[in-house]
Amino acid sequence: MKIGLLTIYHVPNYGSVLQTYATQELLQSLGHEVKVIQYNYFNDRYYKEMGRRPSFRERFYSLKTLLMPKCKAAVLKRFRKQFLDFTSPFDNQTALEKYDWSGYDAFVVGSDQVWNTKYLLGDPCFLLQFAPSDKRRFSLSSSFATKTIANKYTPLFKNELNKFKALSVRENNGIAIIHNQLKIDKPVKVTLDPTLLLSKEQWIEKFPFGTKRKKPYILYYMWAYAFEPRPYIYEVVKHFSNKMKCEVVALEGIRDSKDCKNIDFVDADNSTIPEFISLFTNASLVITSSFHGTAFALNFGVPLVSVVPDNVGDDRQSSLLKACGAENCIVEINSEIETIQPQYDINVVSNNLDNLRQDSINWIRSNIK
Repeated sequence: MKIGLLTIYHVPNYGSVLQTYATQELLQSLGHEVKVIQYNYFNDRYYKEMGRRPSFRERFYSLKTLLMPKCKAAVLKRFRKQFLDFTSPFDNQTALEKYDWSGYDAFVVGSDQVWNTKYLLGDPCFLLQFAPSDKRRFSLSSSFATKTIANKYTPLFKNELNKFKALSVRENNGIAIIHNQLKIDKPVKVTLDPTLLLSKEQWIEKFPFGTKRKKPYILYYMWAYAFEPRPYIYEVVKHFSNKMKCEVVALEGIRDSKDCKNIDFVDADNSTIPEFISLFTNASLVITSSFHGTAFALNFGVPLVSVVPDNVGDDRQSSLLKACGAENCIVEINSEIETIQPQYDINVVSNNLDNLRQDSINWIRSNIK
C-alpha cells in the first residue's frame, strides 16, 4: 500500500524529526511504501489565524542553515534530506487538494502534536481534509497535548475525524477528547510514540557512531513551549549535579537557560543524530521536561526525572510513564526535590515497553491496511 504521511518534521526539534523517521521506518517494515508529505504549515492561513505577520526572524529562518552549517537546524536539515522520503513541497491546502493523489492508497497523520489547537490552530490539513474521499485515512499516535481543544475547532475536528477508518492517539487525554468533547463513537487506541516502536538496539544499530563522553554526566533536555518548567527544573538539576558530582550536558534547552546562573552546562545543542543517540545511551541520569526526552530515557533504560506540569492538562509524559511502570519518575513542578527517585526497575520497564511496543505494532498492522 502506498501511504502519504503527514506529520510535523521541519521544526528544529530532535523529537519531531526522529518520530517522523521512526514512523516511516515502521510503516516500511510492514511492507508499505511511504512518502512524507512536505507540507509547510507556516503559511498564510497560519499567520491569519495568529492575527499577525511573520516576524523578521521567521522570514529569514531558512537562511540560518546556510549561514550556520553546524547549527542544530542545519544538522537536522541534512538528516531529513538523507533519511526521509519526501513528496514535492506544498505551501497550502489548495495545493494539496489540487495534487494528483491517484497513485496513493491511504493517508496517515501522526504522531507528534498534530492535533494541538494551541500551536497548529486547527489546521484542517492535519485532519487530512485535503485527501480524496475515496482514500483511507488513519491516525498513528496523534497527540492533542492538552485536556481539551479550543471550542471553535470542535465542529471541524468532529466532521473530519469521523471520516477516519481507524484512530490511535498517543495519550489518554486524546481518547477523552474524541469520545467526550467531540462525541465521536469510534474505537480509539493509545499507541506508543513511533520513537518507542524502535528498540534501543535498533536505534544504536541504525546510528552507531556517536562519540562517548569520557566522564559521567547528567543529560539535560528541556523544552518550555508546552508548559513552563523553570525555574523549578534548574533546582532539580543543581540538586542532582551536586549529589552525583558530575557535569551537566545540555542536549536541548541551553539557549533557553541563560538566566540560570549557577549551572555550568556543557553545550551539546548542535549534536548530530548519532551523537543524540549516544548521549542518551551513556547518560547517568536524564532530567527533562520533554515527552521525547522521557521516551528515549525509558527506551534506553536510563535513570530519569521527568518534570511535568502540576495539572493534568498535558498528560503525554505521565501516560507513558504510568504505562511502563515508572510512575516514580513523574515529578510535578514544585515537588519536594529530596523525595525524587530517578531509579526504576529497568527489567520491568523494558518488559512493559516490549509488550506495549508489540501491542502497538499489532494494532498498526491490523488497522492500517
